[in-house]
Amino acid sequence: MNVLVWNSWVAHPVGGMERVALELALQLHRRGHRVSLAGAYDNAPELRRQIPADMPYYPFDIHRPRFKPHLKAARLLSRVMREKNIQVVSAHGSIFALHEVCRCRHTPMIWTVHGAGPRPGGMIERMKTAALSRVLASANTHAVAVSHATAEILQQQFPRLDSHRLHVIHNGIIGAAPLQALPLPVAHEPWQLGFIGRLTDRKRPLDLVDVACRLVGKLEFVVHVFGDGPLLESLRTAIQSHRLESRFILHGYWDKGSAGMVAQFQVLVHTDREEPFGGALLEAQLGGRPVVAYAVGGNPEIVEHGVTGWLVPLGDMDGLVAGIQQLTGPRFADFSTAARQRATGSFLMAKMIDSYESLMESLCVRN
Repeated sequence: MNVLVWNSWVAHPVGGMERVALELALQLHRRGHRVSLAGAYDNAPELRRQIPADMPYYPFDIHRPRFKPHLKAARLLSRVMREKNIQVVSAHGSIFALHEVCRCRHTPMIWTVHGAGPRPGGMIERMKTAALSRVLASANTHAVAVSHATAEILQQQFPRLDSHRLHVIHNGIIGAAPLQALPLPVAHEPWQLGFIGRLTDRKRPLDLVDVACRLVGKLEFVVHVFGDGPLLESLRTAIQSHRLESRFILHGYWDKGSAGMVAQFQVLVHTDREEPFGGALLEAQLGGRPVVAYAVGGNPEIVEHGVTGWLVPLGDMDGLVAGIQQLTGPRFADFSTAARQRATGSFLMAKMIDSYESLMESLCVRN
C-alpha cells in the first residue's frame, strides 16, 4: 500500500498521539508498505531522529503559519498524495485541510481520535463541532477511537457518524522489549511510587501532594515525578509548603526511554481526570508495576480492578490512598505478575499494527 501518515501537531514535551502516529508509520514501513510521513516532528528531536532516511518526510506544523495555515497544509498534502500515489491516509490531529484533499481525490481517510471529552459551548467550538460533523458524515472518512469510552463519546457528539465507520483500536506499547526485560519489582520500603505525565490541569499532579499528606504515617514512600509543564512550579511550591521535600523527586522531562522511568518505581499513581487511553498505564503494567488510577476514560479497559491495579472515583483522595495501601500489601507480587500478563496479552504493538493494516487494506480494496 501507498500510505500517508499525517500528524498536524507535535508538542514538546511530546505526548502519546505524537509517539503513536510515528510508531504506526515506522511499523508499516518495516512491513514493506510505502509510507510517507507529514507533520511537525521537527518540534521533537528525539522523535525526528527515528525517521529513517528512506521514508519520505514532509515537515509541517499547522500551528506555525500565521496566514491561512490550512490552505498551506492542503497544498502540501495534495502534492504529496499526487506524487506518491497515496491510496489511504492515517490522520492524527487537525483534519480539515486533509479531509478536503481526500474528498477531492476520493481517497479513504482514517482519523484516529486520541481523546474526546465534553466540547466547550462557545461559538468557535460550536462551529468546529459542526465542521467535524460534516467531515465524519463523509463516506470516505473512518474514525478510530483508542478506547471504547472514546467511541461512546464520539457516537454521542456526532450522531451522523455511521457506526460501521467507527472502529476501536487500542494503542500498543511503544518500546515494549526493554519494559518486558525489566525484572519484576520486589516489595520493600520505602515504597517507590511513580507519576508520568505532563504537569497540566488535566493530569492533576497536585493530587499527588494531597495523597502524600494522607500517606504520611501509614506508609514509608517516595514519589518520583517524571514530567514537565505549566504546573511544575505550583507542584514544587505545594511540596515545600507541606514540608514534603524528602518525599518527592522531580525528575523533569525524561527522554531516556520508558524503561528507564518504570525501573525507578514499584507502583504507578495516575491522576489524569479524563484519560482516553493512557500509555503510561500500559508501560507500567508491562514493566510489572501495578497501577492506582481514577476510573475514568479508557483506564478500566487497561487496568483490571483488584487484579492488575486499583481504580477509584475521580477526585477520591482517600480512595487513592487506600488503593496504594492495597497494592503495597501482602499481594504485591500477585498484582505485579498479573499486570505484566495483562499488558503482554492485550496491548503489544504488533496487535495495534495488525488492526490498522487490516482496516487500511480493506479500504484500499473497496476504493
